[in-house]
Amino acid sequence: MFKKIAIIILKYPGWIISCIALITSLFYYSAALSDRPLRVDFSLEQMFPENDPEKDIYQNFLDEFNREDDKVLIVYDVPNPTSRENIAKLEVITEMFELDVEGIENVLSLSTIGDGEYFNDDLSDEEWNEKVVSLLNHPIYPNLIISEDGNTGAIILDIADDIISQDSREVVVFQIERVMDSVDWQWHGAGIPLLRTRYIQFMNQERLIFLPISFLVALIVLYWIFRQVKSILIPLTAISVTLIWVAGIMALLDISINVVSYLTFNLLMIIGTSNAIHLLVKYHEGLGRGLSQKDALSRVVEKIGGALFLTSFTTAVGFCSLALTNIRVTQEFGLIVGFGVILMFLLTIIIMPIILHWINPPDKVHIDRLIAGGKFAAAHRLHNWNIHHPKTVFSLTLILFFGAVIGLTKINYNASVFEDLKPGNPVFDDLQVVEEKLGGTLPLEIIIDTGEEMGALSPGILLNIQKFKKDLLTIPEINTALTAGDYLSLVNEEIGSGNRELPHTQEEALSFVYQYENLESFLNEEISKSRITCRISDVPFDRGMAIRDQVITYGKQHLGEGVQIQVTGSTILALSTNRHLVKNLSTSFIIAFIIIFLSMVLLFRSFRLSLISILPNIIPLMLAGGIMGYLGIKLRPSTAMTFSIALGIAVDNTIHFLARFRQEFKEKGSYKEAVSETLFTTGKAVISTGVILSLGFFVLYFSEFVPNHEFGLLATIIIITAVAGSLILLPVLLTTVQPTLRFNRNSENQ
Repeated sequence: MFKKIAIIILKYPGWIISCIALITSLFYYSAALSDRPLRVDFSLEQMFPENDPEKDIYQNFLDEFNREDDKVLIVYDVPNPTSRENIAKLEVITEMFELDVEGIENVLSLSTIGDGEYFNDDLSDEEWNEKVVSLLNHPIYPNLIISEDGNTGAIILDIADDIISQDSREVVVFQIERVMDSVDWQWHGAGIPLLRTRYIQFMNQERLIFLPISFLVALIVLYWIFRQVKSILIPLTAISVTLIWVAGIMALLDISINVVSYLTFNLLMIIGTSNAIHLLVKYHEGLGRGLSQKDALSRVVEKIGGALFLTSFTTAVGFCSLALTNIRVTQEFGLIVGFGVILMFLLTIIIMPIILHWINPPDKVHIDRLIAGGKFAAAHRLHNWNIHHPKTVFSLTLILFFGAVIGLTKINYNASVFEDLKPGNPVFDDLQVVEEKLGGTLPLEIIIDTGEEMGALSPGILLNIQKFKKDLLTIPEINTALTAGDYLSLVNEEIGSGNRELPHTQEEALSFVYQYENLESFLNEEISKSRITCRISDVPFDRGMAIRDQVITYGKQHLGEGVQIQVTGSTILALSTNRHLVKNLSTSFIIAFIIIFLSMVLLFRSFRLSLISILPNIIPLMLAGGIMGYLGIKLRPSTAMTFSIALGIAVDNTIHFLARFRQEFKEKGSYKEAVSETLFTTGKAVISTGVILSLGFFVLYFSEFVPNHEFGLLATIIIITAVAGSLILLPVLLTTVQPTLRFNRNSENQ
């Protein structure tokens, strides 16, 4: 098949390039100039799973009550926040938030309590101090807008419900930060809208940093290997065309650059460079054998085409396995990168030979330097090592294997919501300060369903909910809990009995609801359900689920079995989504492994050879997992995703090695000679691609974003050890086991 492709490519190069240029122009227009260009959408809501019970509960909560993720918490550190001077200054700041920031519906601060009359300037010093003492014993405000010790104040900004996109949030956050910057106080921001906005801004900044770095790494490695400018420009041309096609397809399919897919172009660039290295090495090798330029190019397409297709297929399988998750953006990422890998292969195998056909062949000095050894003398040293130390190779492999097994048992699956950020990051540091001063910053919602209309205002239910609240506040991670009863007691004190107590009748409670609009947000339309709004610390999954179970247990104790209790909120949903995604990705890895293994069996028509070939790629994955256990790297979606992706990429080396080994064995009939010749030829390309792949991933190690950092570290470990496995363990296994090889007339070898 690839022989026919080579004939067509070299016979009609002008027509083919013209068609590619036309299609590239159309895709560029689609991605950059059309009415629906490629979008950048880093909203975290996309990560919520489809058809998930937790999501359904959360959506029902949003339908019946107002949003719980629309509050910005601004904490300020000043000496004595309840002093007259600071309250007066806070009044000005609060007014600035109300008047100067569009998109804020309500502001709650120490200066707005009692419609601004709680701290009245006319109060005597003694009365003022009494107000402060009363404030610190208030049922609502401690740990909400004032710390329990009275040393830290806070402002709560209620963002409008229609401010839900990243673009609209950025406008509001910019205005909020401008007000904060105008006042010489030490500020710390928290709350879901602010955290989401800054989190996404941070991710976008990283994307803009690491894509150029990946491009630069590819350029440097290509020059280091080939020492020719044209050997840099030609691969980058093919890669750039592919990236434009992928961007255009993403725009047409309305697949955005998002919290998962933002690494798409980095990955495709690294993989494309690896393909180009194999192609160029094969081209130089053909010229070094005395072939004409046309014959050398024809040989490249014919001989390396099959191997590159198979390596692209296995890589695509690794990515496409991500489509087995039930999160849409992860599905889209897996499919678009998997398709992009195949597209990269097709365009590389077409564009590069055509351009090479149109230009002069490389000088003999470059051919000799590349083919004779030069920078790749490592292949010869590896060959000598393999011959003289096979027992050492097996011993080291066993040590790594058992060490990895021990490390795998230490892997921690228990990640929290904001562990994606490192200490030193402003978002992380602000979150830590706010949690230290005021307790939890993340929302937790408890829904109490009485099953009866007006049942939520029953005196008995109201009283038991208040008892329930007291138990909730004994949970260390829950620092605030607000109920309808808290506000009913205050309204009763103000316009009812004069005492801070719950109303005695259902009718009286209902009249208070109609007079105080804040109460409506705690009840559904039929007043059959009531909510308890809590703030919780950033907890790992296991602790979050334990807290949920504890909350339900307390609720049943106080409200009985006839009342249904649900725990929800964006915090619980995020924790559940992460754990669910890890399970899905683990399943997708197993399926990808099976597909790749079966592909190897079909390719080499030998179960024994396929088993040998897969072993050098399993040990690197186990080693990476073991290192996770030893270093305390948690199994989160980003790290789980690494294994499926890296498996597909790492196995490429084995395919290239075995394809060439089969060719050499067919000619020489000797396992040792075939292995030796393969190391001296394909081994050079494997080392080269290993360098580009490992460096391409390793740049992510320096990311301040923990998922990128861990992805870069683990992928680099897997790639380096997979190269070692293909060039050290695999040759020793082949010469020791000597598996039976089967050939047919049309077998395509590298």
